[in-house]
Amino acid sequence: MKNSIAIFLFLIGVNALALTEQDFVKKVLNQDANFEKDQIYVTIKQIELDASRDSYADWNTNLTASVSNSYYDIEKDTTSTKLYEKHRLKSSKSIGIVTRKKFLSNPSVLTIKAKRSIPNTDITRYKQDKIYTGKNAEYNITTFDNIYTISYKYPLLKHDGNAESLKTYHRDILDLKREKLDFDDAQEKFLVDRLKQYIDWNSYQKKSEIYQNYRQSLKAIKANQLKGKLKLNTVILRASQDASNNNAQLQSLKKALVVALNDPSLWSEKPRINTDKRPKILPDLTQYLRHNVRALLKLEIDKRLKEIDLAYHNNQSLYKLDFSISAEKNDNKGNTMTTKYQSESILYTAGLKFSMPIGADVDNQKNVRVAKLNLRKLNIDYDNKLNDINSDAQALVVGLELTKKALDDYQKLRVNVENEVNLAFKEYLDKAITIEMLIDVYHNKRDVELDYIAVLADYQKNLLAYNNKLDRVLPDTR
Repeated sequence: MKNSIAIFLFLIGVNALALTEQDFVKKVLNQDANFEKDQIYVTIKQIELDASRDSYADWNTNLTASVSNSYYDIEKDTTSTKLYEKHRLKSSKSIGIVTRKKFLSNPSVLTIKAKRSIPNTDITRYKQDKIYTGKNAEYNITTFDNIYTISYKYPLLKHDGNAESLKTYHRDILDLKREKLDFDDAQEKFLVDRLKQYIDWNSYQKKSEIYQNYRQSLKAIKANQLKGKLKLNTVILRASQDASNNNAQLQSLKKALVVALNDPSLWSEKPRINTDKRPKILPDLTQYLRHNVRALLKLEIDKRLKEIDLAYHNNQSLYKLDFSISAEKNDNKGNTMTTKYQSESILYTAGLKFSMPIGADVDNQKNVRVAKLNLRKLNIDYDNKLNDINSDAQALVVGLELTKKALDDYQKLRVNVENEVNLAFKEYLDKAITIEMLIDVYHNKRDVELDYIAVLADYQKNLLAYNNKLDRVLPDTR
């Protein structure tokens, strides 16, 4: 009963120290310091995109105000009996607000204006170069003008200067997506390198267990003759040396992982790899690659960037044809010398404005041709990259199938050598075979176990390479 409890507690301790691949991946991705620079690039692109969107599509509002004063004076020598202005003192105040809205879906502009002005004029009249003493010799004119305007302009063919800013915004959207893909690439590259070390860590750990079992099996042999004892001691010493060399490599690798991940807890942990993992074979590999492999997605973004440039240059080669509509309301009131007035008017306007250049825009034609050639080059790069990744992935699948078959064969071989060991040990006890023959059987078992671990590591690394080729190493939820 006590032995059962001890075994149970030992197993709990082993499981508590076991580090699964999923837990290891979490440890790797928690290393923010390794990805800080790449995250900064993403943040910069996000800031640029936000600024590009806000500067283009937000309401752009300006407030204007003015105050002015003018004084008019004239010396006039005339025999005319008509009255004329000798002095005019004019003060004018105005305040206005203009706001414009551009749209991300099209190059049109909406403008809204409101203005209020108050001209105030004091007039002194003269007659025959003498101040007039009659009625209205001095009078005041005060006017209140309120103007409200709303207008909308849509370029039907060639876009105006807003097109350049709109193009920048669309490019910034794609630049941010590309930077995020670069960030994922950096994370996955770091993760793949660490997972290779994780696989090696598991191999060294398993080999350490194999060497330990091998030495324990040798030490359990009882040699009756001096020659057999010497032979057995030599083999045990060699086994100890092999175990020491393997342990040195194991400790060196663990030290590298502790430093890389800044996690001392790895010293007390052991890897626990799922040896039953299999490659996920896709029914339509080409479609998967097009929609999921970052190298292709980045080339697709590069193509779309060139398409934006090409569309812009093609548009700039068109004639100008602008459609515009507007409505203006005027509220006015004031007085003249003898009367007061108040009026309200509304003006509706719709129009088309056409213009075309005389001669060709050589520079823009050059831009169109260059953009088309760059786009064609990217299409070629995309097709070549797709074919390369597709062929590499299929080659890895073939290699994995062959390695899996080798693993299955090794599993049968391991059962056979285990049976051989049991039989040889029984025959040695019965003195049917020599100690040298028993040692050779143990040595053969050890070599088979070591070969199995080596093939298993190759299989796991090839599986990692396959998933890396398909950009499936980095978890979807991070």
